[in-house]
Amino acid sequence: MIKTLVMALLIFAGMVGYDALTDKPQPVAPAQQQEEKVNKHEKAAAMALFVSLLPPKEEWPSPMQKFYLAFNMDEVIDPIRQSPDWTALDAMNQNIPQALIAIEDHAFYEHGAIAVDGILRALLVNISAGEVVQGGSTLTQQFVKNVFLTHEQSMERKIEEAILSLMLEDNYTKDEILELYLNTTYFGAGANGIKQAAAKYFGKAPSAMTLAEAAVIAALPYAPSALNPLENPQGCKERQLLVLTSMHKYGLINQAQLAEAKAEKIYLTNGTAL
Repeated sequence: MIKTLVMALLIFAGMVGYDALTDKPQPVAPAQQQEEKVNKHEKAAAMALFVSLLPPKEEWPSPMQKFYLAFNMDEVIDPIRQSPDWTALDAMNQNIPQALIAIEDHAFYEHGAIAVDGILRALLVNISAGEVVQGGSTLTQQFVKNVFLTHEQSMERKIEEAILSLMLEDNYTKDEILELYLNTTYFGAGANGIKQAAAKYFGKAPSAMTLAEAAVIAALPYAPSALNPLENPQGCKERQLLVLTSMHKYGLINQAQLAEAKAEKIYLTNGTAL
């Protein structure tokens, strides 16, 4: 216990101290961006030197590893953005993020990292339906759980999820988080991220997908293996219709678009039609 506390104090002191040491007055544009880049490199070098004086991170107690991660998320996120499968938000059909938001977190742009009202609302909806049809986690929390944590159901993991979610939204914009989510989420059938999912199911790039196909993709994070349309076309279709209905409910598509997307025949790469 004492060792853990001492290490926590050392890590905290190091982060705060080096952050203050390298913090400089903000210059005026256009030199500001270059100065910020230099500051970032200075902080990274200072932090690397500090961490090198500690035992290997693998030997740190789990809470200390998460504490370090909260202040150094870019160590995980930057490599994700360098993936050859990375697809920018503006390089995909905009129905994809809209469909995802409609079914997973319709108030994503309005609430913070954690939405207490969303948790309560999901609980009431699920009780009324007699089954789980909505989750209470925000998209930010889902991304944190998928990328930084395990799916272990424990109070400790929930606390870590909450802290990391708050830190993520403090350092990244909503659009950046949504983009990261779509590029890292498992969509079933071995497809990780939107580019692999679009190719796996439709043989298309994310930019070429239709509204109906986007709704299929948005249906999958709920249960990617169980709703994989190549294996369970009927179950996936039912969820897809729920996605489309949610998009209409929240004003993301009109009645004509809803009717057209519901009626559209979707052809999968294995020849199955939804």
